[in-house]
Amino acid sequence: MNMKTTLKLVPVILVAAAAACATAGRGSASRPSWIDGDSALWPRAAYVLGVGSADDDTQAAERARGEVARVFSAAVSVDTSLSESESNSSATGRTFSQNVSENVRSATKKVLEGVDIVARWKDPSTGVCYALAALEKGKALEAVQEKTQALDKDAAEWKGRLDAASDRFDKAKAAAKLAALLKARLSLENDRRVLGGGPMPSTVDASAAKAAADQALAALNVVVAAEGDGASEVVTGIVSGLDAAGLHAKRGAESDPSDMTATARVTVEPFAGGDPRWKWSRASATVTLQDGRDRKDFARFEVSDREASADAGEARQRALKETAKKAAEKVSAAINAFFVDQ
Repeated sequence: MNMKTTLKLVPVILVAAAAACATAGRGSASRPSWIDGDSALWPRAAYVLGVGSADDDTQAAERARGEVARVFSAAVSVDTSLSESESNSSATGRTFSQNVSENVRSATKKVLEGVDIVARWKDPSTGVCYALAALEKGKALEAVQEKTQALDKDAAEWKGRLDAASDRFDKAKAAAKLAALLKARLSLENDRRVLGGGPMPSTVDASAAKAAADQALAALNVVVAAEGDGASEVVTGIVSGLDAAGLHAKRGAESDPSDMTATARVTVEPFAGGDPRWKWSRASATVTLQDGRDRKDFARFEVSDREASADAGEARQRALKETAKKAAEKVSAAINAFFVDQ
């Protein structure tokens, strides 16, 4: 190949590279308006839009789809919250919270399957590729509405069980399941608003159902007991975790009559670090949750934390505070697992 032939091929290669970042018929030197959020072809009134940019076309398209998915982050948050209890659930069969979580995930996934890359452009001066992702709101609303109706049906069933139950634990179990469904529905309602849909009537009065569920959970007699250095701080964390799960707890002794008992064995001690300017402290707690009906443990876990400060007392308090925070999170997840998945 001579030099003249090579020079003729260079423009051809450059044109082919630019075409990789431009939808047929839409590539041009001028910057498209959709990059800055305006598009006559894909108006925001009818579409959820996402713009992505990268050094190559594939990454730009992935980022554009990610921008659309980011709009539905509320559903992802609910999935995460409901799935916290899965690690404590039975290894056999599917759990209730897994099913509810999957309902929300499948609705969101079905919605996001409608996302298309509708335009591409490459900036000839910088070489940056841009992509526009669009989701038609009308079609997405259909998927959300279908799953919302399914959740409403389940919520009505568990509201009925809650009303009919006479045993406190049966009421609490129904209340926890109902609360999970109401939380999932709220996520889908958020999706509806994003997609331009109005409130969707439900067969269940959400406010009344939530109030009934809260009352059923609060009716249980829950006792928290702890021993050891730093016990008071960890008890505060456990009570916070129980409150987050809808239970009202009181401090007492491990032997006190109760529907449920939470106990903690706490230790906190200093230890030497590598730098003499800092004082280190390590706090740890073993927390046990027990069903008061048969005095059997249904959850046990350990939490710990190490903290440093120029002051030994401050290091101790920091370690206890973080340990108590971890205990609160684990207690809340374990309570949800106990009621929702049994």
